[in-house]
Amino acid sequence: MGLGHRRLSIIDLDTGDQPMFSNDGNIVLVYNGEIYNFPEIRADLEKEGVHFATHSDTEVVIEGYKYYGIKDLLDKAEGMFAFALYDRKNEKVFIARDKFGEKPLYYFQDEEKFVFASELKAIEHIIPHKKINLTALNLFLSLSYIPAPYTIYEGVYKLEAGHFF
Repeated sequence: MGLGHRRLSIIDLDTGDQPMFSNDGNIVLVYNGEIYNFPEIRADLEKEGVHFATHSDTEVVIEGYKYYGIKDLLDKAEGMFAFALYDRKNEKVFIARDKFGEKPLYYFQDEEKFVFASELKAIEHIIPHKKINLTALNLFLSLSYIPAPYTIYEGVYKLEAGHFF
């Protein structure tokens, strides 16, 4: 498992480096965006006895996942974000997008790998046999854009707004 990230620092510039690991090392997160109500989620978690090592919204995603689970965390989170979370203990990987889909997230999966990125061009070279998705092409010609979950390539998908996988 490998996770990479390039960060535009907005909150907690000194201690918000990524990938970020939970205190016990079981959760690994790469995250793009901002959760506007992270102070409220953080305060609720602190009331339940959760301790934080940083002031970043990234750590709130980790601790929120551990306490609420992925679905309830995403229901609570307000903002613009896309992230990938690896739960080592339970051997699960989640990718997720905000409710309005402000931050894009593309993925490709075959028998050997699962690859995701915030830009399609970041995973184009990994696609073994690039083949144009004719459904997506038809949608583009009729709508002037390609709606999620389609992309121009067969086998590569855009995660829909407000969804996790």
